[in-house]
Amino acid sequence: MRPVVAQAGFTVLPSYCFADDPAMDAFLIPGGAGTRQEMYNRRLHQFVRALPESTILAALGTGPWVYAQMGLRDGLAATARKEGDLQELGPRGMVPIDRLASLAPRTVISRDRIVDQGRIVTAAGISSGMEVGSHLLERAGFDPDFTREVARVMEYLDAYEVRRGHPGAAH
Repeated sequence: MRPVVAQAGFTVLPSYCFADDPAMDAFLIPGGAGTRQEMYNRRLHQFVRALPESTILAALGTGPWVYAQMGLRDGLAATARKEGDLQELGPRGMVPIDRLASLAPRTVISRDRIVDQGRIVTAAGISSGMEVGSHLLERAGFDPDFTREVARVMEYLDAYEVRRGHPGAAH
């Protein structure tokens, strides 16, 4: 229950811990440097495996690596970030989508921004978090006008309109 400090000093204050067993519609694993250690976090894996089948497992950026390490991607399509950071582009690095392919050789690798395979939804780069959020709202049955309003308030309306293919959308 202690604060979690992410990249660039972003701090998350948790409301629950694994032991609380909170009810949830979706569980999201974000990407980032912390993904590398979470791939081997047995407690996290145990928690994810214990979630009800009705809980959507979402991941974005390098987050899909965790589900791949758990074997949850086998036979399904998935995506991950396609552009490498400086370390990933170095001689010993690997672009995240290629690492996903090496972690889960029985996964069908997709270059799409969002891949929805029923229970598991993966999204590509960091900004795809906005898109997977609207995708999950739509999937949950929220009115498209509500989802559009969420995008407007977040100042993401132009990109939302492009993704939805609305006429007059910014290009």
